[in-house]
This record gives sequence, structure tokens and C-alpha cells, in this order.
Amino acid sequence: MARACTQCGSPIQPGFGFCGHCGNRVVEAAPPPPPPPPPRPSGNSSAPVMRVVVLRGPVAEGSSYGLRQGHTSIGCAGDIALPIDSGLDEIHVVLSATQGRVDIVDVPGASGVWRRIREPAQLRSGDTVFAGEQYLIVRLGDDAPRERVDGGHDVPEETFGTPLPAPMLHITQLLGAGIPGRVASTDKAMLTVGRENCDLSFPQDRFMSGRHLRIERDGDSLSLIDVGSLNGTFSPVGAVPVSLQAGDEIMVGSLLFRVDV
Repeated sequence: MARACTQCGSPIQPGFGFCGHCGNRVVEAAPPPPPPPPPRPSGNSSAPVMRVVVLRGPVAEGSSYGLRQGHTSIGCAGDIALPIDSGLDEIHVVLSATQGRVDIVDVPGASGVWRRIREPAQLRSGDTVFAGEQYLIVRLGDDAPRERVDGGHDVPEETFGTPLPAPMLHITQLLGAGIPGRVASTDKAMLTVGRENCDLSFPQDRFMSGRHLRIERDGDSLSLIDVGSLNGTFSPVGAVPVSLQAGDEIMVGSLLFRVDV
């Protein structure tokens, strides 16, 4: 675009250093200053983003819920309110988020909370573990339930059959309303669970790996070991607080969450 000479007003074509009419030297205008840098965030805007993300359950997969600094409750009437899940109490679990760290600080929900194990986890006899779509009660053999069986007719008081010592390990599948399902017991110090060819198998469980987990007994100690399953093995959250790492998964009611930090 042609410019006007500042001395005589004649047009000067782009690229010319002098006015062709009066010889006046063209002075290039100084380039405009660069825009100022955007202001740095201040206050809490630089705080790390902390949230829980739904992996499966009655809420859409990928649904995300932010965790505020301090305590955030999850339940059918919590800070994160999920009334669609009938397995949640009003306040089921309380998380504490601060300085890029998330802890489980309270578990008032009657059905408890489970955390995906990264390493072998210690269990108490009678604990319930979660794997695939199954809740399993794990017991030492001495603690296996002994219920009277009603055979439909009177049985003499004398003992029939050969009494056997208690098994080493005993696992009971837990169905709805607390009804027991499949049962497995063994005289060995190890019991395996999976979709097929295990001591306790669930061939129709789409979330169960072929070989999913094993339970080991050492004296009166029980260990829960995930053997490389795809969807993980979950142990119950007992004494709190429990620190969660980025990527940890927790089962709350019938919802599986991932913790993002």
C-alpha cells in the first residue's frame, strides 16, 4: 500500500526509500511493541487437578467428579451424590484431597470400600474380597461355617461318616441379600480363583481372567495375590486413613472409580 510523503504529500510506492517528487527520505515506522505476556495464575488456580473417574457401574463410563481441597464425600446424598446406585449409603466414603494427595479418611458405608491391590495384601479370616463381578468371603478352615442341614427327616444322634479335620482354606461366593453361592475348600495352603481350571471357577464372569487370583495361608496369616488379571483384584479398606496413588482404583457400592491426580 502506497504511503504519503511527509514533506510534499506525494504517494510513495512500497519499497522506495525516497520520495520521487521531492527527494525526501522515507523514515520507516517503528514496529508495534509485542503484546505483553499473559498474567501468571495466582491463588489456588495452580493447584493440581484431583478427581475420580467412573470405570464401570450404573453411571456412564468416563463420568468425572472433581475433588475439592479438603474433604469430599461420596454417597447417594454426598458431595458427589449418586442416588442411582442402590448400593450406596447416604455418606459411603469420605476422601481428603490436599497438595496433590488423596486419602480415604472415613468409610461409614455399611458395605465398605475395596481398593485394587498392587502388591500381595494381608487378609483377616472372614474378609470379603472383590474380583471380576464376584464378592468372595475368605476364611481359615477352622472358621468355615458349620450349619445344620435339614435332611427332611430325623437323623439318629450317633455320628455317621468319617469326621475330617478342618480344611486349610475356605472361600464362599456372596450373592445378593447375603445368600451364599459357590463354595471351595482345600486341604492345601493355596486356593486359586479364576474363570476356568481353578479351585473356584466362574466361567460366565466376563470380568474374570482365566487365572485371576490366589489365596495363600501361612500359619494363621492369609495373603491375597493377583496373578496378572486384566481387571484387578480388590481387598477391603480397613483402618483409615489409607493413601491413594494416581491411577488407584476403588470399588464404592457398585461403582468402580479411578483416582486421577
